[in-house]
Order: sequence, then C-alpha cells, then structure tokens
Amino acid sequence: MTGLLVTRSDRVDRYIRPYATSEVEDNQNKDTDLGKLWAFYWDRDKTFMDWYRATEKAKGVETPYAPGTMSTAYWQAQLPTLWKTISNRGPGNFEPSPWLPIRWGQHQVKEFDAAPVLGYLHRPIKAPMQDENGKRLKPALQAKALQAAWVQALDTLPEGQKPVRVFYDSTNNPEAEIALNNALHDLNKDGHGLELGNVEEGYDIGRRLGNTGVSGALVEINLATIASYKDGGVSAVVYAGTDGSLTVQMVRPPDEARKAKNSQNRGADPFTYGSPTGGAPAE
Repeated sequence: MTGLLVTRSDRVDRYIRPYATSEVEDNQNKDTDLGKLWAFYWDRDKTFMDWYRATEKAKGVETPYAPGTMSTAYWQAQLPTLWKTISNRGPGNFEPSPWLPIRWGQHQVKEFDAAPVLGYLHRPIKAPMQDENGKRLKPALQAKALQAAWVQALDTLPEGQKPVRVFYDSTNNPEAEIALNNALHDLNKDGHGLELGNVEEGYDIGRRLGNTGVSGALVEINLATIASYKDGGVSAVVYAGTDGSLTVQMVRPPDEARKAKNSQNRGADPFTYGSPTGGAPAE
C-alpha cells in the first residue's frame, strides 16, 4: 500500500497558516474544536453506515454492503451541525468551509512543513479518444489527439525540461498503448525522444505489475515520483479515464537543495522512512 500527499503549499499559506491555533495536540479533548471535530467525525461515520444500508434497502437491495467510510457528500452535509458547537477562536477571520471545517493547530502546520517534497505534479492534460457523438476515434486520430496532449503537457514544464521516461498501462486497453507508441514515434524526429520499446524509458505497469484496477493512475504517479526522485529527470504518466479518454501528466523531481532539506526530517531515503528497515532523519 502506498500513499501520496498532494498539496498546494500556496493554499496552505493563504487559507491555513495565518489562522492556526496554539492549542495543545489532543484530539480527545472535547473542549477544543479539534476534539469536537474528531468525536463528531467518528459519530457520523457510524450513522452513515446505518443511513446507507437503509437507503439501499429502500432501493430494493436485499443485502447492502456499506463502504469503509462515509461519502464526502454525506460528511459535508453534516458539517452545519458541527459548526454550531465550535468556538472558532484564533488569529484572523477564519471562515469554516466544507474542505476546512475548523482551524488547523500549529502542530499540524509543523507536521506539514516537515513533510518531504517528493516532486511536483504538473497540470494534467486530457486527450479525448471519442468524437462528439461518443464514437471511438480511428487509430490515427487517437494518436494525433494524444500527441497534442503530450505537447501541451510539455508546456507545463520549466523551459528546457522534458521527460526521460513514461509510465502507462495497457491492461484491457491495447488501443491506448498503440496510440501512445504512435504519438511518441511521430514526435521522435531527432532520435532523442522516448521509445516504449526501451525498457529504461517505457514502463507498462500492466505488464510489469499486473492489473492494478482503479488504482492504476495512482500507481503510475507514485512510481513516477519515486523514479524521478531517485534517478533524476522528469517522468510522464499516461492514464485512462472512465470516459475512455487518456490523460498526460508530468512529474518533476525536487532540486538537490530540497532533497537535502528532506533528509533533515525523513532521512536519506524518504520512501523508506518509518519502515522497519528505513533510515532515521540525518543528524
């Protein structure tokens, strides 16, 4: 199992940091807004299960199985009840929202600041593989659409940078691999582009790992992040959408100065930090 924290540090600086409280780190203290949020969340998580089963049974489902946690829509619908109980005391004029229901504490901000920057995830560029009538494009047009998306994705990178590897998934989607191969082949005019047939440039997770299901895109992004961090260079990821589209996205590694800062909190290899055999932060 892997996890990747995707953030916008500018949003933290704008919406969180100026309003952080100095309360002691204790999510069991119901006299604080953090403690109230903690208790409220788990109480509503339990009620969601009952609500979900009742709702599904009303639809005719004989034995409904509730998901492992409540849905975002259900949770956000409960928040007005929580907001009636919180004090919202702290610096500045913080306005609770569905995505930030209470102020962060300074201990949370410090934890965020200590988290290593593993890479930079650039804006995704979507390439439709269907025409306006929902009909699948012919192979040549698929390659052309993907090629255009690839060029747009390149424009999201700093000037002079380009990917040195690409992660994609051919599982149950051989047309996507063909389109990607043709798109890259047409772009490789000077012999310095990427070739899917080169095992150090093209990484088909379907062939190398197997069927990763709905997690495929996240697996690609995680692997691309690790590859760029450890081996250097930009990594590209190409993943399919539920509508049959393909998305191209670039993953750029942090510079050496940022890696050095990471090592102060998460050791020489942040990907193994906290594991039984992982390293401790650098002294």
